[in-house]
Amino acid sequence: MSESLLTPKSNYGDWRDFFFEHGYAIIKNAITPERAEYYKSKQVEWLKSFNRGFDPENEDTWTSEHLPVSFKGGMYGSYCAPHERFAWEARMEPGVMNPFIHIWETEELLVSFDMFNITLPRQKDLKWSPWPHCDQDPKRKGLQCIQGLLNFAPNGDDDGGLILMDGSAKLYDQFFKETREIANHKDAPPPEANYRNLFIFKEEDVKWFEDRGCRLIKPNLEPGDLVLWDSR
Repeated sequence: MSESLLTPKSNYGDWRDFFFEHGYAIIKNAITPERAEYYKSKQVEWLKSFNRGFDPENEDTWTSEHLPVSFKGGMYGSYCAPHERFAWEARMEPGVMNPFIHIWETEELLVSFDMFNITLPRQKDLKWSPWPHCDQDPKRKGLQCIQGLLNFAPNGDDDGGLILMDGSAKLYDQFFKETREIANHKDAPPPEANYRNLFIFKEEDVKWFEDRGCRLIKPNLEPGDLVLWDSR
């Protein structure tokens, strides 16, 4: 890791200033709306390829019976989904790679193979519960991982989507100076998995951050926008 990322510059003169202050940044028009539509259509084709009766024009088929298995109602990591050709195409878009190059200050990037998300509105059989979490082991110090979401469909105030805790990264080490217990959440991995890079917060933990000036925000995004966030 670059030493400069352990102690960021006082002024970059671009979006990185906002990133290091708030813990996230939105890169507008990282790809064109046309490319976003291309990826959206590829995702729909992928859902249809399982031949379970999913029809994007028929909301009655927007149920788990007609869809492949997902996590939290639309996050697909099984079936080698993150290695689909269109997923790699999206990762390799210059507008996606360049922000990571700028913030890490190197072209030698490592990418994780997480998942892509296809959340269908008004899915009748979906029961969802909040799961405030971070994706960095509390024992890891400083900026270790930057996550990203490349957006393909418009979403605004009345839509679901990514929720971030503005300002939490700066308080991360302070929070974990005390012994903390992961929330007993139904989506938590079993203890024997020893899954270290996930910590699910309790309601009182969320309040701890809010009491110190942090706030939950939902970025509104247009097709082609990229949002980056510090895993803390």
